[in-house]
Amino acid sequence: MSEVQDSQPDSVPDSIEKKDEPKTQEFVRPPLTLGKDILQGIKYVIFNPEANLIVMPILLLLESMALKVIISNVKYTEIDYKAYMEQIDMINEGDFNYDNIKGGTGPLVYPAGHVLIFKMMHWLTEGMEHIERGQTAYRYFYLLTLFHQFMIYYKLSIPPWCVVLVCLSKRIHSIYVLRLFNDSFTTFFVICSFLGLIRGGTVKSRGLKIAICTLISLVYSFAVSVKMNALLFFPGFAIGIYYICNGTLLLCLYSMILMIGLQIYVGYPFLKNFSWQYINGAFNFKRQFMYEWSINWQFIGEDGFLSTTFQRSLLLSQIIMLLFVFISKYPTLVKNVSRSIIHPFSSVVELSSKNYFELIPYFFIMSNFIGIIFSRSLHYQFLTWYHWTLPILISWSGLPVYLGPIWYIAHEYCWNSYPPNSTASIALVSLNGLLLILVLIRKGYPVKEDEDLQEKKNK
Repeated sequence: MSEVQDSQPDSVPDSIEKKDEPKTQEFVRPPLTLGKDILQGIKYVIFNPEANLIVMPILLLLESMALKVIISNVKYTEIDYKAYMEQIDMINEGDFNYDNIKGGTGPLVYPAGHVLIFKMMHWLTEGMEHIERGQTAYRYFYLLTLFHQFMIYYKLSIPPWCVVLVCLSKRIHSIYVLRLFNDSFTTFFVICSFLGLIRGGTVKSRGLKIAICTLISLVYSFAVSVKMNALLFFPGFAIGIYYICNGTLLLCLYSMILMIGLQIYVGYPFLKNFSWQYINGAFNFKRQFMYEWSINWQFIGEDGFLSTTFQRSLLLSQIIMLLFVFISKYPTLVKNVSRSIIHPFSSVVELSSKNYFELIPYFFIMSNFIGIIFSRSLHYQFLTWYHWTLPILISWSGLPVYLGPIWYIAHEYCWNSYPPNSTASIALVSLNGLLLILVLIRKGYPVKEDEDLQEKKNK
């Protein structure tokens, strides 16, 4: 036994010990690249859409503070709010005839949704007694609208440097908290309907699609019931509804009936006994605008501005441009609509999520922007109609970070130039025309149907 023990080695060979020893590497301190890290951080915050999760809350906070400062230090300017209140006073006294309802600036020319909202404002501000309450309400409403805008920018992956631009408009701040115009409410409901359109492209359940279609049809129709400028979005909105419904004509008609039904419901107190007066007053497409307040056509002179030929040419140009934009972007649109007419009860078309997000936001935003460019008249408060879309359009245009803000500043100059004049008018039309061309060049290329969906359709 002792011999066996003696025959065993007393120790492990050195080679084995070395083999089992863990290898250690000499610690190398990473190089200090503080400048490079800062530069990358700056680029991230400026260009990366993911950075909007950081940028947007900061912007909301800054805007809230800025509006408080504006309300506290800049005098309220009366333009239309007193007239709104005078008109509501007449309605509260029982007059529902639009031919009779007037204010200091003229007759009531807005649909019944406007009346509903400003009845609430009348209660809040007690007529003209507490304008400061109205300013505070508009401040909160501006922030709520901005929050919804930010959701759209995030969904569409708009870079932060474009997003920041939407907070820089002196005119927009003035429209909301120093003027209390009704355009702000129309804009909010249009934005909400657009968010619904975007959401509709992500769902597959037919029941959920119908629910979304129902909701956004009502919201969009209410926007129209506040002010008719929301109709500028209608071509793009209608196409969005069409594709949410997978081209089922019956569901599209259902959406139209809902929108018309809401108009009847909201306007019923006026339609009940004075239907023609209401329709002619609230939905008068022939109403003439005052040349002195038009900021987009000052350079053609008053006679040209009031010319029927000029006004009809604008409408014709708008229709032609809309058709060009829609068909050039999605050539199969006409074929899809034709198939829907032939098979009104069937789902005849299906877009992939990729194509949906490529087409529907483009159609919706471009419908309005084309309408703005060919609008018969733009007054100062009308900036709210499309200002919220400018970060999207600038991003789509491909303008670099050193030119996009220059375009925006020049555009803002046009809207702050007072009184309206030829120089600002020419500049505004040129700037918007340039932006439209750039978007068409960079974003207007045709979108093809997905191969898998095409095969499914052909089977």
